[in-house]
Amino acid sequence: MADVDPDTLLEWLQMGQGDERDMQLIALEQLCMLLLMSDNVDRCFETCPPRTFLPALCKIFLDESAPDNVLEVTARAITYYLDVSAECTRRIVGVDGAIKALCNRLVVVELNNRTSRDLAEQCVKVLELICTRESGAVFEAGGLNCVLSFIRDSGHLIAPTAH
Repeated sequence: MADVDPDTLLEWLQMGQGDERDMQLIALEQLCMLLLMSDNVDRCFETCPPRTFLPALCKIFLDESAPDNVLEVTARAITYYLDVSAECTRRIVGVDGAIKALCNRLVVVELNNRTSRDLAEQCVKVLELICTRESGAVFEAGGLNCVLSFIRDSGHLIAPTAH
């Protein structure tokens, strides 16, 4: 993973129209692999600093034309950042509308579409991790109602082993 150029990765993350969407998806997958496989958090955060990468990831969620597959990988990357450091939460909360955009994905989930369900599940994970530090921000964005409605309407399809 040492051959990944963080500047190029960030540039590709900030793309998002037409053919550029493919570049964005490649960058997201590379970022996920980098975060997941890193054995040194400090070096990883130096290479892909949360202060620049998390706002870029949040902006993808603010793009209403972003497809579910791109949003699912974006949510996964955000989850990896949050898994490594709860301090990343404030970077997400600091992006105006980001939490609301995550919550809204639970409202528009298409239960018959696997990618849409995967996205919704990943959004729940992100919201759960954010709640460990900034539960008020999730509540103010309508997160509680979105998550509870999601569980009520589709919980039986999402987590059949959670009985």
